This record gives sequence, structure tokens and C-alpha cells, in this order.
Amino acid sequence: MTEASSILVADCGSTVTTLALIERVNGHYRLVARGEAISTHRAPWMDATTGVREAIRQIESLVGRRLLTQDGDLIRSKIPANEGVDAFVIVSSAGAALRVVLAGLTGSLSLASAQSAVSGTYALINGVLAMDEGPAQRDPNARMRVLSQAKPEVIFIAGGTDGGATRPVMNLAQLVVLYNQVLEPNERPLTFYAGNTHLADQITALFADAGELRVVANVRPGLELENLGPAHAELEAIYRKRSLAEVSGFDTLSQWAGRPILPTTRSFGQLIRYLGDRYQLKVVGIDLGSTSTSLAARAGILFSLTTRADIGIGLSVKPALKQIPLERIIRWLPFEIELAHAQNLLLNKWLRPASVPQTQEELLLEYALAREEMRQTVAQARPAWLQNEPFLADQICQWDLMIGAGRTLTRTPHPGHAALLLLDALEPVGVSQIALDVGGIATAMGAVAGVNPLAATEVVEYDAFLNLGTVVAPKGTARRGELALRVKVCYQNGGVLQKEVAYGSLALIPLDVGERATLELHPTRRFDVGLGEPGRGVTAEAEGGVLGLVIDARGRPLELPADDVSRRNLLQEWLESIGIDEKDMGSKPGGWLHETASHGVSELTA
Repeated sequence: MTEASSILVADCGSTVTTLALIERVNGHYRLVARGEAISTHRAPWMDATTGVREAIRQIESLVGRRLLTQDGDLIRSKIPANEGVDAFVIVSSAGAALRVVLAGLTGSLSLASAQSAVSGTYALINGVLAMDEGPAQRDPNARMRVLSQAKPEVIFIAGGTDGGATRPVMNLAQLVVLYNQVLEPNERPLTFYAGNTHLADQITALFADAGELRVVANVRPGLELENLGPAHAELEAIYRKRSLAEVSGFDTLSQWAGRPILPTTRSFGQLIRYLGDRYQLKVVGIDLGSTSTSLAARAGILFSLTTRADIGIGLSVKPALKQIPLERIIRWLPFEIELAHAQNLLLNKWLRPASVPQTQEELLLEYALAREEMRQTVAQARPAWLQNEPFLADQICQWDLMIGAGRTLTRTPHPGHAALLLLDALEPVGVSQIALDVGGIATAMGAVAGVNPLAATEVVEYDAFLNLGTVVAPKGTARRGELALRVKVCYQNGGVLQKEVAYGSLALIPLDVGERATLELHPTRRFDVGLGEPGRGVTAEAEGGVLGLVIDARGRPLELPADDVSRRNLLQEWLESIGIDEKDMGSKPGGWLHETASHGVSELTA
């Protein structure tokens, strides 16, 4: 579509549906209004359009014009000029995740590549068949049991470099054929073959009467070479066809859009890639949802998209608790709590995913789970970062810009909560900017670019993000309380502030939103501020935000004291150091946003 001057954008999540109206204002595309409603694709409504229409009506009341007909259909033309929109764009994470079984030769090669390809979309890996497992797992009967118990929708076969192994790959394929033959034709899973391309014809012949087969490019054509794009694209197409298309009401919304609904994780990944390319930045973003957690990173030649469809703050709390020990979750709490009580509180969130924490205990417990979920997602993504980019040394990351999306991150009672969640998950080193998708619509900007690239560009540059501030984080360890960093802040008005920051602590330094300053950073001999050389000082530019300038001298890697009392006292100290006190715990989620304004990436990187 060319030059759509008015675009309605929808992000239909599993719990909340967010809509935004983008229009040309004074020659530029701006985000002019937004609406929000409970997602209604599940019972009792069973129709996603109900929540979308409610959010549209909110926008109608804000902009003073009609967007829906009396029958509830979207008006797709601005004729007359005060009605309707030119285009409708929708992304969603509401579809059920694909159930996948991976089958490959080696866990460290073909299966690792297959997992990376699968992790780019909403999929659950319910089983793994590896030829390099122990003798017990090599038993064909044991492998058949894995398939029977997993009940996969997709079986992903990988293995053998191009021109490499043949017999073990054929053995895996024959096992899948045998499994399919015991099922009714309409119950057979879709099989992907992404292994040795020299076997493609033989594999195709093998599956002639044994279920649907799709042959894609080898995910591991060489020992040191991956090719994930074709497999990932094909899996995403299956997700759109089998999951998104089956969501109640999405057929109507797709007709409004005039195009298929795009998975939210795909759109979010496109946004992060765009930011990294346009501004030549190392960018990482986390979208923490109700059912899934997505992490996208762009740095040089590296682009990584990892989606965990089994962990989130809401509908995926219960499956998350099956993977993350409660002890790891409650270690982030500044108070004592019984394991059974913590589990009951978290399961209550699972039962009522749209609920808001009512007490400080519930709030901090929810954030503790969020930390562990994001850290698990980072841990899964990190091997690809290390393989592709030398700037990631010692598994510690240096990012120019960190972005948080999802209501858990953007609707906190105090901005310090969001900053701590991202810092604890990503553990950045050096000097970084930290920003939030407070409008809840940046995740859809990748899809908007497919309709109007200029609109997507200008909204991202002017309206999409709220700047929390600049973070300075030295890497290193010492005894708690020892000096880690000396900071000299030279303000534009000529003022100077000097501060010494001890290891294990956080500190805030005043720097107003949009205000810039020059930093002189002098780490002590055990600490590195991102130069790869402990003790070496550096001068850097910083821009202020809602929190100002954050000095995170807690060390990298981040470690918590083993002693319970010491750990709880330290966690409480960190909360207070970043500006959070008791009254903030009872504040309305996101209430502080009314006192701030969103900004664009152009301002974050000026």
C-alpha cells in the first residue's frame, strides 16, 4: 500500500490487546492515540474482534471521529475525510505454540542448529532424538515412546553436513516414517527435513505414503556454517497457518488488514534489526509477555531472535515453574517467604493472568519470576552471540541500547523496577542507554514497515520509547565495599559532579531527560568499563532520562550473597539506591508515566 496517511495498528496478545492510531501530523507520522482492552479470543467471548473493537472505540473517543461502522466493521477509507483509516496492521502472539520434536545426529551441531531455527517462532520443543545419546536412548522402542508421548505437530529432522553423513540420517527418517505409519493419516505430524541436501530425494521418496514432508535448506551445511533462515521462515508459515489462523475472530481481522497476521516476535525482531542497522548500534530487546518471552539482538553481522513460548508472566507461569526451581526465584526477594506460599501466589497469577499485584509481596515475587525467565532466555540466546560476534567476551555483553517491552516491564510502579529487571537479566558492561516501549506498540513497528516504511521509521524515531537514562556498568569483582569506579560528570551548563562508587552498589546521579553530559570514568585496577583492559579510564557521552545516570557497580557476573540475611539486606539496598521506597510499592502500575513523555530513538542516539 502506498502512502497510507492513517494507520491503525493492533497487537493482540494472549492477555491484553493494544491498538494505536498513527497519522501524518505537520508532515510527519506520529502516534496520536492508543486504546487497550482485555484480549477476548478465549472464553467466555471466543472472539478476538470483541477486544479489538473495544480498544478502537477508546481511540474514537480520543480523536473524535468514527472508525467503526454501526455493524462493528472497520471503516477502511477516509471518505468522508473524518471517518475510517487508510490501513490496518495486526500482529499477535495469541496462537497456540507449535509442538515440535527435534531429531538429529549430534546435540552440539545439527540439533543445536535445529533448536536455533525453531526458537525464532512460537514453538515448544516437547522431545529430542539424538543419535549421539547413550545406548539406552538409542533403542528404537525408547525413541518411539518419545514421539508417542510428545504428540508433535512438527517433527524436525536435521543432521549431516552437505555431502556428509548418510546412514544415520536415513535411520532417523525411517524411524519417523514408522511412527507416522501407526497413526491415522489425519493425525500424522508435518515433517521438516533440514539435513544433508544430498539425501533430499531419498528422504522424499521415503515419505511418499507416510505423511506430509517439507524439505528445506540444511540448517548445518558445514561444520562451522549455519543456515537457519529457510527453516525458520517455513516454521513461521506453519505457525501462521495452523495457530494464528485458528484463533477465533482472526479471520475477520485478517480481512480488515488485507494480509496475513504477523507473529509479534517476527515484528519485534524486525524492529531490533532496523534500529541496529539504521543507527549502527549494538541493540538488544526483550519482550516479556503473558505466554512467551522474546529476545532479539543486533550487533554488526549478528542478528539473533530467540522466543521462549513456555515462559511468561501470566498464562505461562505454570510451565515456567516446572523449569525454574522456586529457590532460584525467591533468591531475588528482600524478604523471607515460604516456598509453598510463593508457589500459591504465582499459580494465582497463572489462573488470573490479567490481574495486577495487590501487595508488595506479590509485586516483588512477580518480578523475581520475570528475572529468572529473562535470564533463561538470555542464556539460551548467548551461545549464538558468542559464535557470531567477537565483541561479546567472557559471555558478558556490551550493548549501546537496551529495550524493554511487555506490560511487566513497562507498567511498573516505579521506573527503577524496570531498570533493575533489565540490568539483572542482561548484565550489560560499559555505557548503555536503556529505554521502554511504554506505548506497548513498538513490537508492531516491524509489521507497520510492510505497509508504510516511512510511518514505521518516524514513529520509532519520535514516539516509540521512553528513555530511562544512561547506565554505566563496570565488569569485575572485589570485596564488597571496595572502591570500584570514580565518576566525573561534566554538565553542559558548566557544572561538575564527582562521585566514588563502591563494588556491590548502585548509584543514581542527576541528569534530566534530554540533558547531555560528558563522563570521565576511572575504574580501579580490578574493573573494566568495556575496553577489555581493567583499570583503564575512558571519556563517554551520556544522555539523561527518567532515572538520570545509573551507575551499576554490582560487578559482572552478577552474584548474590549465599547468606540469606545478607542477600535480602543487599536486595533491599539496591531497591532504595535506585529510588524505590515503600510508597512506590503501592503506586498504580505505570502511574509515573503520566509525568513523563515518550521519545524516539533519534533522541536516544543524538
